[in-house]
Amino acid sequence: MTSVTTTDGISTTLGQYSGITASTIESLLQADSSYVARTKAQTQITTNSSQQTAWGDIKSRLTNFLTDVQALESDDAFNTKVATTSDSSVASISGTSAADEGTYSLSVSQLATNTKVIGSQVSTDKDTALGISGTLTLNSSDSSTTTATSVDVAISATDSLSNVVDKINAQTNKSGVKASLVDNHLVLTAQTAGAKTLAVSADSDSVLSSLGMSSDATTTTTGKTAKFELDGVSIERNTNSVSDAVKGVTINLSKVSSDAVTLSLTNDTSKATSAVSTLVSQYNSLMSLISDDLDVGDPSSSDNTQGTLVGDSELTRLQNQLSSLMTSSATNGTALNASKLGISITDNDGTVGFDTDKFNAQLASDPDAVKNFFYQSTKSITGTTKSESGYAASLGSLANNYLSDTSTNKGTIAVKLAGYTTSTSELNDQIKTLTTTLEAKKDHYVDIYTRLDTAMMKAETQLSYVTSLTSSSSSSS
Repeated sequence: MTSVTTTDGISTTLGQYSGITASTIESLLQADSSYVARTKAQTQITTNSSQQTAWGDIKSRLTNFLTDVQALESDDAFNTKVATTSDSSVASISGTSAADEGTYSLSVSQLATNTKVIGSQVSTDKDTALGISGTLTLNSSDSSTTTATSVDVAISATDSLSNVVDKINAQTNKSGVKASLVDNHLVLTAQTAGAKTLAVSADSDSVLSSLGMSSDATTTTTGKTAKFELDGVSIERNTNSVSDAVKGVTINLSKVSSDAVTLSLTNDTSKATSAVSTLVSQYNSLMSLISDDLDVGDPSSSDNTQGTLVGDSELTRLQNQLSSLMTSSATNGTALNASKLGISITDNDGTVGFDTDKFNAQLASDPDAVKNFFYQSTKSITGTTKSESGYAASLGSLANNYLSDTSTNKGTIAVKLAGYTTSTSELNDQIKTLTTTLEAKKDHYVDIYTRLDTAMMKAETQLSYVTSLTSSSSSSS
């Protein structure tokens, strides 16, 4: 009997005598509990893959939503002013949300400069040891505040000129003096501008002379205060960046000018309006995706199509929480709420709309109240955030609960995605085991029915032989 093997590993000659073919064996295997279990596992893997992809899309959309929420937690969204100057080479202006809109006339008679002491050129290479030891003392004082500081700098014989600069700068926070090297000249500069006195002394003349800081070898330039006139008021400051003349306003002086420069600030609501509009659009996009995933379709239809995550309790909870917070009436200590700021549901599907006119009116009326409605935080003594509150903070907290994915804090989505991965891996292991079992059963069936075919073939051969003998004997008789 010639054997021809098919792609399923079963001979095409099987069943020539018994009638048990490859198709019969396949039917037997499909009825086997192992085959049923394997098919179920394969179907579940397909379902896992679809649901994992769906949750991945939710994660991506929710991440975008969180980014838009965090934009409303930033001062930049609200502390925005349109600043203009008639001559930017002379001065510029900027302002926070606390600054009033206004126009100012400015003339600058003197810029603030820093006191500076320049030593003579030192012949020794800046990285070669000076071979001196002693103590260099830096004395600085400010007549306007009657404050004085004195800082000692220890110098050893192995120190180079560069080392001395580094040692001086290591104490800048205490001395208020910054050191630098310019063509091997030691330059000492007071860190703050104004008419400060800066003196250098040492416990030996050799220390001063080796550093080019002898009294007859140095050049001292005393700093000056900035002097300007703002709206007819004469002002003097130890800085060219003046932030205490007008509430919330910073004026940066760049050049002396006897001609008046016009500076102005006007409120810019476009950034905050755009941030809220973007948030609302992203919310609607996210909620539309969630609705599609949870859609039950038409259960009465024979060909009903359902959402990929229909019945998922975690996604349903996210949907309900987002909807509740987005249209929340919470005021965060202000007289405002989402509706008063133009954020409200516009149709039966839960779509949220944004009334920019209503929002801009509130923002123009009380920008600080609007900012505080969205976000407020308190800080600890060390500067870390102790507590957060507000519309954006609540939405951000919810989003983070779902998106968090750290070693110590696994959010809902991270747990979901990891669960699908683990489940699929376990199902693949089951499929391998079940496939091995089915292959063994198939081999067993093929062996049994091949033996049966062989036995029946032999029986037929023997019957033919006996029949031929009988026929031959009858003919002879």
